[in-house]
Amino acid sequence: MTASMSRRISLRPVCEDDLPWIIAAGANQSLRGEFESMRMQSPQFFRKRFAEDGFSSDAAERLVVCDEAGEAIGSASHFIAHRYSTAREIGWSITDPARRGQGYGSAIARTLIDYLFTNFDIHRICCNTAPDNWASRRIAEKAGMQYEGLLRGVIFIRGKHVDGVVYGITRPDWQALQATQGA
Repeated sequence: MTASMSRRISLRPVCEDDLPWIIAAGANQSLRGEFESMRMQSPQFFRKRFAEDGFSSDAAERLVVCDEAGEAIGSASHFIAHRYSTAREIGWSITDPARRGQGYGSAIARTLIDYLFTNFDIHRICCNTAPDNWASRRIAEKAGMQYEGLLRGVIFIRGKHVDGVVYGITRPDWQALQATQGA
């Protein structure tokens, strides 16, 4: 399957059986791309978070991304983007570097946007990425998000603050996209 072909993925809540995989990914810096934080988290951090809320609360949710065969290949998350609105910010990560560049990122973003607009009373979804992260920028655009602007020094990666580009989609944008894809 080429990167241009549509990938089928599924999202599911984190379960206890996922903790070894999540802990290993959280400690393995070699699995992270150049635009991801190198900060490591302890196994206790992940176990405590899972025990508290299963990585799912009104403020934030982490979901496991599964490929066509049901194998966990990464994670997706959403969280409150602004305290004063219902907007959600999204993020995604493919754990295995060999799976990157194959269309999974675009499938994750589209599926997460559909999940949020279908199940949450929100008007807007956004994502923020480093300006040089062209892969994530293309993923956001393929998911129907529009470039909205630049935030100076908003992301802390590898010891320095870098700018972030913001992409967003509103519920009416998403509904129009759904109507054109369904036709």
